[in-house]
Parts: sequence; C-alpha cells; structure tokens
Amino acid sequence: MKKVLLSLLFTGVTLFGATGEEVYQTNCASCHAMQGMMSQEKKSAMREKMQNATQEERMAMKQTMREKMQNSDMKAPAMPMVSKRLKKMLDNDRTKFIAFVDDYIQNPSQEKGYCMPMAYKRFGTMPPVGQGMSATDRQIVAAWLYDDFKGSWGGSMDGQMCEMKNKGMKKGKGMKCGAGKCGGQGKKAMKCGQ
Repeated sequence: MKKVLLSLLFTGVTLFGATGEEVYQTNCASCHAMQGMMSQEKKSAMREKMQNATQEERMAMKQTMREKMQNSDMKAPAMPMVSKRLKKMLDNDRTKFIAFVDDYIQNPSQEKGYCMPMAYKRFGTMPPVGQGMSATDRQIVAAWLYDDFKGSWGGSMDGQMCEMKNKGMKKGKGMKCGAGKCGGQGKKAMKCGQ
C-alpha cells in the first residue's frame, strides 16, 4: 500500500509540476521572445531582395536592418534561434544540450557560450538566471528548449546570407565571409554556409 501511495505521489508531482513553457514564461520570456523581429514571410521576402540586389543595395538593406535592431526592444536572441543554434553547435545531442543549458544559465560567459559575435555585441552576456531556479526547473526548461523547437540552424537568415555571399563571390562581386561573421572563431567556428 505504501508503494502505491508513493508512486501516486511522484506521478502527481510529475503530472502537476511546471512545464518547460511555464518555466520559460517565469524565468526567460522577459528577455527571450518566442519570435524574432521578422516573420517567416518577411524573412523570405528579405532573402529574395538580397539575392537580387547589388552590393550597394545589400549594404543599404543591412544598415536599415541594423537600425531596426538598435531601435527594437529585444533584450536577447529569440528562443527558437537559441535552440537551433545550440542544436547545431552541440551536434543535435540532446544530453549535451540539456547539460549545457543547465550549466550556462547558472554560469553564463562569452568564453563558453555559442552565440554569434554580433549577439554578444548587441545583448552582452545574459545574467545568471539559473542560480535562482531549482535543478528540476533548469532540467525541464532545457529539455523543453531542445524538444519544442523544430528546424535546424543555418546561420544568418537560416543560412541564406552565407549562400548569397558565396554566390556573389563566385561572380566576383560578393563579400568574403570573415572570421566571426558566420559563427565565431576558434574551435566553435563554422565555415560559411554550414
């Protein structure tokens, strides 16, 4: 009888415990939005414009985008982009992903992070919000972050910026992807187009 009651008690805790989205809403949503500045439709339209633009037009579009970003109220990268980026950098390994998120939200640093350099430049390093969370909540939100967001990281504009730069370079009119432009430097760096 005691075993039955204990198993019901643990089942009840699991069934009625916080979900990953609830932990996100409580601890993460004030900075990490569920959606970036552009809808998928706007991204597609921007991608098409960029592919057909001259270098000068691309530079003007990038400047306009930078100005919009500076004037936005975004405090951190959008949660779907965080999930996709970490999946890419951690080889889609769920166990590594959850362990990384659990550690990082308690002890964030640019040295061990996987954000693109422009994200650190714009937002800085996040505060250690995980220090005020229970181990269970950290694990729940990390698992939710891995499981709930589908798709894969393709870099800037879902990989299209690198693709456009590579197309332009073949024609002799594009810009080279420099270190830090497509994902950082050193051991975490990705080659353009990855």
